[in-house]
Amino acid sequence: MTDLNSTRPLFSIIVPTFNEEQLLPGLLESVRRQTFQDYEIIVADDRSTDLTRKIALGYGARVITNSGIGEYPSRNMAAKIAYGSVLIFTGADTLLPRDLLSSVAAKFGRDPRLAGIYCPTYPYDAALWAKIEYTLWYTLTTLLYWITREANASTAFFAMRTELFRETGGFHPTAFADSSLSRQLSRNFKIRPCLDMMIFVSGRRTKMGIAAFNRYHLAMIMSVVFKFFRASGWLRAENEYRIGLHTRSKHRKRDSPKN
Repeated sequence: MTDLNSTRPLFSIIVPTFNEEQLLPGLLESVRRQTFQDYEIIVADDRSTDLTRKIALGYGARVITNSGIGEYPSRNMAAKIAYGSVLIFTGADTLLPRDLLSSVAAKFGRDPRLAGIYCPTYPYDAALWAKIEYTLWYTLTTLLYWITREANASTAFFAMRTELFRETGGFHPTAFADSSLSRQLSRNFKIRPCLDMMIFVSGRRTKMGIAAFNRYHLAMIMSVVFKFFRASGWLRAENEYRIGLHTRSKHRKRDSPKN
């Protein structure tokens, strides 16, 4: 852990953005209200055309500008310049409970072997079916963790030690890069879910409807649990589409997957 007397912050909160002027203020305000204040905010912006950068600067964030490289590469770029000894990956549509950073600091402070933590997310403005599904999803992935000891983190909230993240090269440009990295690292390092914390997120991803939204979970389950499906044409097409969602190409129309 960082020396408490150091001028370097304990946490570097990393937020990738592209035209997030509507939701970003909510996240930054929830960070400002934290009971624990030893942090910096890095906004990795992919050349937004709205007021995203101005809003981020107004909240005292460090802003770096990328050029259409996508969500996970943007997170990697921010991690390279982070000062904190623990990286906290989150999203512009997230709201942090007031004591979240305090709880995270305590967990890392108590356990020098702890490499990373993640927690359930709850869509505060989604339809009832989505709220139920989020709950069931995190119940399932937590059960899988206790059975397999492989973590399935989400960058809605994923905290891990900076040194380890840099040593591993960060997120790879693949679908489900966050859960993939956490599964890989949990085989050799202590990365675990924390059920005493919760992150609140916008339900905007569920607005595509229950069928389209569940393509994501189906593809992830097939990739993680049923490994023999990984070579299927449908799963390859779905993974390519998911990679597109994390770049500027997320605004394009879905192409029909080829079998």
